Amino acid sequence: MDLTWLGFAATRMRTRNAAVVMDPYDKSVAGTMGRPDAHIITVSHDDRHRNGVAQVAPADGDPMVLTGPGEYEIRGVIVEGVRCSLRGAEDPDADPKALGSTLWLYEAEDVRVAHLGGMGVPPSAAALDVLSHADIVIVPIAMPDTLNGADTAKAIRALEPSIVIPVGYDPADETALKAFVSAMAGTPPEEPVSRFTVTKRDVGDDVKRIVLLEAR
Repeated sequence: MDLTWLGFAATRMRTRNAAVVMDPYDKSVAGTMGRPDAHIITVSHDDRHRNGVAQVAPADGDPMVLTGPGEYEIRGVIVEGVRCSLRGAEDPDADPKALGSTLWLYEAEDVRVAHLGGMGVPPSAAALDVLSHADIVIVPIAMPDTLNGADTAKAIRALEPSIVIPVGYDPADETALKAFVSAMAGTPPEEPVSRFTVTKRDVGDDVKRIVLLEAR
C-alpha cells in the first residue's frame, strides 16, 4: 500500500487493486492536484477544500464517490464511514446538516487506515469504537474547520494507532507541526518522504511513528 499527500487534507491511497482519493480539494482553492486518478473518492463534507471531485480522474470507469456514513466494499477495499461534527456544532442556532462530517476507515491488504479529514470536535464513543481499529491515522492539524493541534493529539492518543500521518498544514511554517508533535508527547517525526509504502509487517502494537509526507 502506498500513501501520498496531495495538499490540504487530500490524500491518495493505492493498493494492488484500487486507488482511493480522500477529501480532494477544488482548483479554486489552490490550483490543481495534478488530476490524480481513483476508483474510490471519499468526501468528509461539502466544502471546496474537501469536495473537489471534478479534480479527480477516473481510473477505470467513473469512480465511486462516498459522501456519508455506511459500510462499503469496492475493489477489495472495505470502507466504513462514521458521523462526526465540525467545529461550531455546539452553537444551538447552527444547522446540523451543514456542520456534519464523516470520518473514514479503510481496510485493504491487512492494513487499516483512518482519515479524520472532518474531525471538528472530539470523536464520539461510537466513532472511537470504529476508528480505534486503525493501524494508521491520517489527520489534518491546521485547517479552520478541524480541531487544534493539542485536541487532535488527544484524540489520536485515544485511538492508539501504530502510525500517525499529519496533513493539512503549511510545510513552510513549522508552527502547527511543532505544536502537534509536542502534544504527542515528543515522539520525533521522521524525515518527510514523497510516498509512504506500508505493509502489515510495518504496523503493530509496539510501533509508534509520526510519518511526514511531502505535499505534492
